[in-house]
Amino acid sequence: MNDATYDGFKRRYETDADAAGYRDRRFTRSRRWRRIDRREQEIVRRFLASLGRGASALDVPCGAGRLVHLFGETGVGYTGADVALPMLALARQATGDAALVVAADARRLPFADGAFDAVVSVRLMHRILEGDARAAMLREMARVACGPVLATYYLRWNLRGVRKRLSGRFPGLTLAEIGQDARSAGLRIVDVIRLGRWTEQQCFVRLERGGAPPP
Repeated sequence: MNDATYDGFKRRYETDADAAGYRDRRFTRSRRWRRIDRREQEIVRRFLASLGRGASALDVPCGAGRLVHLFGETGVGYTGADVALPMLALARQATGDAALVVAADARRLPFADGAFDAVVSVRLMHRILEGDARAAMLREMARVACGPVLATYYLRWNLRGVRKRLSGRFPGLTLAEIGQDARSAGLRIVDVIRLGRWTEQQCFVRLERGGAPPP
């Protein structure tokens, strides 16, 4: 299975056991993954706090609801969306309100233009090899958000990216390629936050309409 496609990504969580395994073990299986979890939540919490209490944001994909509590802590209204039904069931448990979590394909979001003040997308874009799928998802995020989009990507030029490239796996993207995705959605990179400059591929990219040039 090629999980560097959107449909491949979706198939990873087709069963209740897949979803529960992700929720219960993904971020607790090692010291490194616990550190990554803390760092990711820290970055998302700061982003949400910057929106101000009373703002609204879409969490896509919401997965099992790992980030729900951050919305409550920062006073930002929560809506979650995910394409995997077993993940949605767990997210509904986490929110305590099924109405806040909806089934949705990130390439065709079922929300009105400008429905949210912002969009948070953690652990999706960085797994997608298909440029057209990434661009379609980013255009949809930009369409439903009247403010910024925070999305994660894998950067190519670091130790993990080089190892993946040598083994024939998807090595991630360059900042120039991420910028190209952003421009296709009418957005620009205004901030890049790396989890680790040489040892971690993942970065958070803040995208806005207009703004400063990429760092």
